[in-house]
Amino acid sequence: MTEVLILDAARTAIGRRNGTLARSHANDVLGAVQKSIIDRTGIDPTGVDQIVGGCVQQVGAQSANVTRNAWLSARLPQEVPAATVNSQCGSSQEANMVAHGLVGSGLADVAISCGVEMMSSVPFGAMGADGKFGMPREGTYADVYEPTTQFDGAERIATKYGITREMADQLGVESQRRAAQAWAEGRFDGQIVTLEVSEYDEHGTVVGA
Repeated sequence: MTEVLILDAARTAIGRRNGTLARSHANDVLGAVQKSIIDRTGIDPTGVDQIVGGCVQQVGAQSANVTRNAWLSARLPQEVPAATVNSQCGSSQEANMVAHGLVGSGLADVAISCGVEMMSSVPFGAMGADGKFGMPREGTYADVYEPTTQFDGAERIATKYGITREMADQLGVESQRRAAQAWAEGRFDGQIVTLEVSEYDEHGTVVGA
C-alpha cells in the first residue's frame, strides 16, 4: 500500500450559534478553507484528484454536493471532482478515511478531505424537520430496528452505564476549559483560516451598506 502523507491541515475558528459566522453561506466558509490548503501548500489545484467532504444536514444551503459547490465558489478548477458523504456525527472523519483510502490504494495521488456544518442556518434535524418528503427511518426499517433518536439513545446509555447528569456536566466543563486553555496558548494558531464576513446590526442590516 502506498504511504499516505498529510501535507497540511486548516479550519475556521469555531463559531457560536447565531454568531459571527451565522449568516455566512456554507459554500463560502468551506470554500475558503479549501482554497487555504491550496495556497498554504502551494500545490497545483488541477493536480488534486479528488475532494471528499463530510456534511450531515445535506439540505438547503448544504445540499446538492456542498463540497463541490464550495470548491467552485472559491474559483478553483471545475475539472476536479468532489463528493459529499454523510456518516452522521462522523462525516468528516469518514471523508478523511475515504481520502486516505484513495491515496493509499493508488487511485489518487492527491486528495483533500474536509467538512462543513453551518448549524445556525441549517440546524440539527433540518433534513426531516417537517416530514414533507417522509422520514428517514420509515418503510420496513421499523420491522428490523426501533426508529428511535440519538436523544433516546443517550438516555439509555446513561442509564445502562450509570452516567449521571453531574458526571456529564463535569466532563463538558472540563472539555471547555481545556479548549479555552489551548486557544490561549496558541495551539491552534497555525490552523485557523481568516474569513471575511459582513457585520450586521440588530435589524439584520449590513453595517456600512
